[in-house]
Amino acid sequence: MALTPDAPPLTKFKLLAFDIFGTVIDEEIGIYKAMEPLLARFPRSDRAKTSAFEAFLKLEASIHEEQPSLRQREVLAQIYTKIAKSWGVEPPQDEVEGFAGSMGDWPPYPDTVAAMQKLAEHYKLVALSNCDRAAFSRTLAGPLKDVRFDAVYLAEDIGSYKPDPKNFEYLLTHVEKEFDVRKEEVLMVAHGLGVDHVTTRGMGIHSAFIKRRTSDEDEKAFEGRVAYQWRWETLGDFAADVEKQ
Repeated sequence: MALTPDAPPLTKFKLLAFDIFGTVIDEEIGIYKAMEPLLARFPRSDRAKTSAFEAFLKLEASIHEEQPSLRQREVLAQIYTKIAKSWGVEPPQDEVEGFAGSMGDWPPYPDTVAAMQKLAEHYKLVALSNCDRAAFSRTLAGPLKDVRFDAVYLAEDIGSYKPDPKNFEYLLTHVEKEFDVRKEEVLMVAHGLGVDHVTTRGMGIHSAFIKRRTSDEDEKAFEGRVAYQWRWETLGDFAADVEKQ
């Protein structure tokens, strides 16, 4: 739903740029499943799961900023190792490698595929993801095999990770060159408040927030730092509103 009276009609846009992991792919469930060998050492502990996910997000942001040229697979290996050691566990190498290679198997949200297929009837779809080529190829061949993207722009190709403005500049430059779509015709669709919406606000890019599991408290914490003009709970809700236009 539109949040501001000056939000342009959704029919104005020609292209949707998607954050993938957390918006299209259920990153949290994927991480829990891939981290099962470590979590199994702490049975019946929901707190361990929550702690692991929170630690994952903090470590990922830190490594992306400090080592922007590192492939996401190597980022994931560092994260698993650091979390395990912080819990007093020296992880076997096969566990580390298993987690590092798991990203391409993380599942989509239940509404994702049908929603993306509907949206593809109205817009060009572009992925702008903090991912490497190998993992994203597996995502496209597996969890998103029934979703068609018109272009895919990955951190490995750009040489930096969101929220770096370079990634969004890359998006805008390439969609204008490849599809003759201007900045004002692009809508960034993303779950990540800090990863996507802070930067889109600073660059004046139209954006829509897909809430997913974000708490009201976390959303409130970003007030004044983000300026998305639309907000939906799921991609399915977004697609349903587009169908009404």
